[in-house]
Amino acid sequence: MDKTLTKYIPYTVDDIKKSSARELFTVVSTFAGGGGSSTGYRIAGGKVIAMNEFVEEAIKTYSTNFPDTKIIPGDIKKLTGLDFLREANLKPGELDIFDGSPPCSAFSVAGKREKQWKGAVKKTDSSFEIDEYGELEFVEGETFTKTGIKTYSDGMVVEAIEDLFLEFVRIAKDIKPKVIVAENVKGITMGEARKKLVEFQNAFENIEPGYVVTHHVLSAANYGVPQARERLFFVCVRSDVASVIGMNWMNAETMTKPPETTPIIRSGGRRLSENSQHISLREAIEDIENDPEEIQMLKDYVMGGFQKDWITKLPFNPKRHTKPSDTEYRSWNPTGSCFNMIRPCPELPCPTLTQRGQQLSVSGVFHYAENRKFTIKELKRIMSLPEDYILSGNFDKQAERIGRMVAPKMMGALATNIYNKILKPYKEATQ
Repeated sequence: MDKTLTKYIPYTVDDIKKSSARELFTVVSTFAGGGGSSTGYRIAGGKVIAMNEFVEEAIKTYSTNFPDTKIIPGDIKKLTGLDFLREANLKPGELDIFDGSPPCSAFSVAGKREKQWKGAVKKTDSSFEIDEYGELEFVEGETFTKTGIKTYSDGMVVEAIEDLFLEFVRIAKDIKPKVIVAENVKGITMGEARKKLVEFQNAFENIEPGYVVTHHVLSAANYGVPQARERLFFVCVRSDVASVIGMNWMNAETMTKPPETTPIIRSGGRRLSENSQHISLREAIEDIENDPEEIQMLKDYVMGGFQKDWITKLPFNPKRHTKPSDTEYRSWNPTGSCFNMIRPCPELPCPTLTQRGQQLSVSGVFHYAENRKFTIKELKRIMSLPEDYILSGNFDKQAERIGRMVAPKMMGALATNIYNKILKPYKEATQ
């Protein structure tokens, strides 16, 4: 096997700016966060004309790396599609891709904890617990409800958080782009949350003049990212575009799903063959030169708090991802507590990074061979960000920005497929 297939390929902000300069297609991004999706579109040769975000620290990170992109700040509920078109200097129907990652916390628990959809739920454990499907953290004394959570990011209050997805659809109705891409957590495909999946799919289909709507659950590990991060993507193609390129309900799924660049050959979380092309955690970060002061800070934090009593009992370099809640540790953890603390197997892709899990004070993914969380350099590599990507704020704010992102290389693969299979053929047929 070609060993380069399992090696992580680093890149820089300058690399993606050169790729974006090709201007193969245009993008407007909403809920853009610190720029993960936008980085992916630029990898694919797209020009991100404008972005919308309402978290100040995220805007600061985005504008630092992409100062030439127009920023439309503020609450999307107070904006219209015409606001976006004016900033992008476009008319309805001209934009190639309208992108968005509306906050998805209210859906992330539905697959495993449907009882939480029946009213307010309070969790009083002494540690944070992050749902495996997405973004919801249980914090001591906090109450979560069916209509949303009290805080979203950096202490900002967001009510009825799932309604923001419909705000995204409302803006899309005005813009009428050739393609709509919307990202969400995998949990929306499961249990009670599927009602929302169907609602959103119907909403996209009802945008005039009509859209062919597909959705895919993609794993970042299949697209050159050293992380087993699964996300749902809606890909909606305007009906006139679909007609020109020969897309219909029979072939739409195939045409909109990107081919896997790092195929999976695994079972039960184990690598079955040397032919497996997933990039492992060790392969991704072992060559990073970290700041010794940051390393020491991370180690000191663990040894000075509750995490010490848990993580130090987990073996280094385990053969599989290991948690204090695993059955073999019930002799010292009979209640199965701290199930979101993970000592990862270095020979597999990293477990999913979450926005709270990699902050200092909570349970999350730790280093495979040291009693500490990952450094910011390591987190950037695990999320497939450029090596020199600048993140603003303290350690926790930087970790949150990374944990909220769509992995750029995964989005780059999706955007490349959209261009090759949809936008380029349409342009060639209509010129």
